[in-house]
Amino acid sequence: MSIKEELLFDFALNMPRVLVTGKTTVLDNVKKVMLLTDSQIVVFNGQKYTSVTGDGFVITELKEGRMLVSGEVEEIRFFASLQEDKG
Repeated sequence: MSIKEELLFDFALNMPRVLVTGKTTVLDNVKKVMLLTDSQIVVFNGQKYTSVTGDGFVITELKEGRMLVSGEVEEIRFFASLQEDKG
């Protein structure tokens, strides 16, 4: 099993997660891609949103709720949905 496959296997739990190693980022539990540029990615995780900002983002793989991204990460933020904020 390759390192990439091992990393994806470790993220089998159904919850929003981000793993950053060097210039490789794994976003887990991706339900919907909301915004995609070379400097920002925002995904919906079912209950929350995950925002990753940086530089030179390239999606190298997207399958089974996992997104593999190459590029330089500067910031990771998690946001609640508007419905949660009103409660």
